[in-house]
Order: sequence, then structure tokens, then C-alpha cells
Amino acid sequence: VRGSKHVLFIIFLCVLLLHCDQRGAHVETEPLCVLDFFVTENLQRHGYGLELFSFMLQHKKVEPVLMAYDRPSPKFLSFLEKHYCLKNSVPQVNNFVVFDGFFTNRSGNVPSLCQAMSSFILCYFG
Repeated sequence: VRGSKHVLFIIFLCVLLLHCDQRGAHVETEPLCVLDFFVTENLQRHGYGLELFSFMLQHKKVEPVLMAYDRPSPKFLSFLEKHYCLKNSVPQVNNFVVFDGFFTNRSGNVPSLCQAMSSFILCYFG
């Protein structure tokens, strides 16, 4: 946002993805995906990102291990490891990253939260 010094946002939606599980088998899923997560540098390391991400998880009633992440930055990967113990990713042929546990207890049914439209959370602090 032009002219704003304090910005935090998460953009997420549900998309149909073809993933490879730990055995290399192709699995079609429709997980909640984080497309972008941003905290302006002057607000990093103050807990705002964790508060915003935790709110999104509670609001959508989803565990972070059951989500897919679109090309997460090294900082976002570090954030996920530090706060949610997400460390070991399962290599994918697309740009998404999923972690160990993503395929555990996942049924073929589309979760009800994925039947909603694309969503985003945008917060300004000034």
C-alpha cells in the first residue's frame, strides 16, 4: 500500500492441487493455501505476524500442517518452523510447499472451508 509504513497481510484461498505424497504417489487435494504472508520490516519481531497468522488459523479452523504454502520465502519458512514446528517439507513438482503430516488422515472429501470464496486478511497499523 503506497505511503503506508505499517502493513500486515495474509492472502489465502482453496485451490485444487496435485501433490506427491512421501511415497511419490500423486494425490489430488483441495487444501487451504497461503499465497502470501507479509509483515512490513519495522513491525517484524513484535508478535504481530504470529497474532495475525494464529487468528487466521482459528478463524478457518485449520492446522498449519494441513495447509499448502505457495513459494514461501526463507523468512516465512523460518517463521513456520519456529512457531509451528514445520520443518520437513515433502518435495513437490509445483511451487507449493507441504510438510510432513499434510497427507496424514486426509480424506478424499473436500473440507467445507474450501467451498468458500478466496479470502484475505489485511491489517494496517498506523
